[in-house]
Amino acid sequence: MSSMQKFNFSRVGRSVLLALSTATALVSFGALAQDTTEPAAQSEEDVERISVSGRLMSSAASAAAERREQPYVAELLGMEQISRAGDSNAATALRRVTGLTLVKDKFIYVRGLGERYSSTLLNGAMVPSPDPTRNVIPLDMFPAGIIESLVVQKAYSPELPAAFGGGNVNIRTTSIPLQSSFNVSVGVGYNSLNSDDGYDYAGGGDDWRGKDDGLRGISPELAAAQQQYGVLTPINIAEALGGINAGNLAQAETIVRELGTSFNRDIDVERKSVKPDFDGSLSFGNRFELAQNVVFGVMTGISYDRSTQNIEEQERYYSVSGDSLVPLNRYDDIKGTEHQVKLSGMLNFGLELGVDHRIETSTIYLRDTKDEIKIKNGDSIETINENNRSNTDTNITYEERTMLSNQVRGRHNFPFLMDLAIDWQYTDAKARRYAPGEVEFRYLNETQADGSVFSFLRRNQNAVNYSFSDMNDNTENLSWNAKLPLTLGKAEMTLSGGYAYFERSRDAQTDRFNFDTVGYTLQQLSGSFSEIFSDENILNPANRFKVSNVTTQADDYLAAQMIDAGYAALELNYDYKFRLNLGVRYEDFKQISLPLNADGDISGDITDSVLLEDGFYPAISLTWFINDDLQARFGYSQTVVRPDLREVTPVLYVDPLTDFKVTGFAGLQSTDINSADARLEWYYDNSNYSVGVFYKDLENPIEAVELSGSDGNLLMSFRNAESGKVYGAEAEFLQQLDMFGGEFGSIADNFFVAGNLTVSESEITIQRFPGANLTNLKRSLSGHSKYVANLQLGFDSDNNKHNATLTYNVFGKRIAFAGVNNKDDAFEQPFNSLDFTYSYNPLESMTVKLGLKNLLDEDVEILQQGEVLQKRVEGQSYSLSFSYKY
Repeated sequence: MSSMQKFNFSRVGRSVLLALSTATALVSFGALAQDTTEPAAQSEEDVERISVSGRLMSSAASAAAERREQPYVAELLGMEQISRAGDSNAATALRRVTGLTLVKDKFIYVRGLGERYSSTLLNGAMVPSPDPTRNVIPLDMFPAGIIESLVVQKAYSPELPAAFGGGNVNIRTTSIPLQSSFNVSVGVGYNSLNSDDGYDYAGGGDDWRGKDDGLRGISPELAAAQQQYGVLTPINIAEALGGINAGNLAQAETIVRELGTSFNRDIDVERKSVKPDFDGSLSFGNRFELAQNVVFGVMTGISYDRSTQNIEEQERYYSVSGDSLVPLNRYDDIKGTEHQVKLSGMLNFGLELGVDHRIETSTIYLRDTKDEIKIKNGDSIETINENNRSNTDTNITYEERTMLSNQVRGRHNFPFLMDLAIDWQYTDAKARRYAPGEVEFRYLNETQADGSVFSFLRRNQNAVNYSFSDMNDNTENLSWNAKLPLTLGKAEMTLSGGYAYFERSRDAQTDRFNFDTVGYTLQQLSGSFSEIFSDENILNPANRFKVSNVTTQADDYLAAQMIDAGYAALELNYDYKFRLNLGVRYEDFKQISLPLNADGDISGDITDSVLLEDGFYPAISLTWFINDDLQARFGYSQTVVRPDLREVTPVLYVDPLTDFKVTGFAGLQSTDINSADARLEWYYDNSNYSVGVFYKDLENPIEAVELSGSDGNLLMSFRNAESGKVYGAEAEFLQQLDMFGGEFGSIADNFFVAGNLTVSESEITIQRFPGANLTNLKRSLSGHSKYVANLQLGFDSDNNKHNATLTYNVFGKRIAFAGVNNKDDAFEQPFNSLDFTYSYNPLESMTVKLGLKNLLDEDVEILQQGEVLQKRVEGQSYSLSFSYKY
């Protein structure tokens, strides 16, 4: 029986079906899968150093020293660097690494390659993403307080997963402390957009914990009705009651009306003053001597962050004209408020047995909850040519993203076995995206002859849309690595090898319901939402209210992945003149993604849902130690980037980051990447400089493309282009300003500057697709910026009581999505970010910190045809915090 049967699925009644279908597919169609033993290319090399921050000169220099010793180029950001720069989470910290840009405050782009080309590990383990639209973990979920360091490896090495594109981020969490520690901090914040009142609704309840209080989810009555009747139409219910006749139909209509009262309808939007942001954290760690050379350690912590930000956006509407979409010379204005709660907890234990053996456990819980209200005033197809009519669209979105990771890992040295070293880890992790009670509805506004405006909820079979989504992603990850050092004359060698196993099971489902208001009069529809859908109005037969679950659009799917991998590698250091690292990884990859129809059965041909690959992925790196201060690196590798589960599942969904409708495509192929790098690094005292070049060749790169739509809204999907390439140069520096003499020189000693610059070009060749009339068949890669720059000026006082950092970051314009129907590509414009952080330490154990973000007050803009297609006002953010530690 196929090993794919090890997948576990939570949905009752489907586990057997999935296991059998998966096994059948893999066995029956295994011969059809192409042999992908070809190396899947890619490597990323080099580069990268990043930002330092007040009083960070020493920590920045030590990080550079650690990077210098890495066999494959990597960058390390320590806890001190992250804290001093004022970065609140992993995503904002990584924005400062050479060649890295931050997208939507969540995802990292490396060297111009989109988030699909980056991967994330948690303490060396693959973990699931709670974002159903991205394979990578949203890095904003990891608060700075639980991070010990961030390691960015941009050159592939065979102990890493072969799914390696631009780079790999390993989030290393705090472990056994070196001494007893206690930390507490509190802070407040404010955004300039919050000077006006925000939006809220009573039916949201009090969700300060970031957890729904039960008002939004599907009611027990509604869940029972779906279980009993399936499709909630009077005819279907009447059949379930015993047959279609007048009595059963009347009873069925009564049941439908009563089900309408089980929805949360207390969602009248109101204006409320915005509370200041608040965050707090508490952590404790200690180590205990249990016996001679036996140490037990514990580290625990919790953090909480509550924030509110008003929303100001604009969107240009496209109307349909023949076969093309025509932009209008007016915009839809979007106002709203986003309430966010982030909660994290950590509990780690460790046991040290002398210096040779160490075992640790780590439990991490992350919760990120967003409650958002958006109100859009503008036009639609129905009102586009009518000057006296407009729409007001209201969208209420609530989502909880959670991740729970349980990990045990060990490191062992065996001096009696030629100093053999072994490390291992086992991780069981679960991620969930729970989005109950998303609501959308539209009011029409008609200007009367006397100038007054008459507003009413549209009279339609789909006047109100409710959706309830739930996605669960479960993973298991096991790996071990062994290293054996050997010495032959002037040559020091290390033989290494290891094994890794990973499996994932995903269960995603969405229930959609519509309110039918065709039986209402316009006067009845002119009230507030709660008035229109009061119990009295819903239960009144004269209004002919109906609720129905949407069955024409299937959003449910089941998916599974399994990876078996092994690698072997050699490191050779000859007389400290040259260091050669070479190795190869083998991976056997299996994936199945099964869209389900309204009845819960598999939709489509199962053979289209199976992806089987196996291949060898080599990497080689050569370091030449020119002298004590100067070294050169050269590297080459082959890796692969595989399509995400959602991208290969042909179901329709709305991308929560762009609000675009997106559908998957079952025919996607993996992208093979060949990467080459060369880099020169100079280290001198506390300063360091580097310059490098890189080249990547991509076969079958996956691109987001716009399909033809008829409603003026963007419909996105994914296709393989024919080929692509990325090449460029990177440079960075860290310099203390101590080269000046005289009185000015003594002052300059307290300052340092750090910066990096990446300039690059990219090009893809893409063919035409049915339903997508692409404008440019040769263009840059989506998400690619031709330049990325960081600059940092730091100050440390002589007594270490004052330190400050001024940080600047900018990226070049990048394609948000490719143009179709003779439209230009849409480009996100450069965003100039200028941030300032100042810290005052009245006592060694106390810190007061002031943070100022987006001092240039920049907005996010996407332009197409020379016109603003989308605009988002970011506002300026201010924060003040106090921390105490001993």
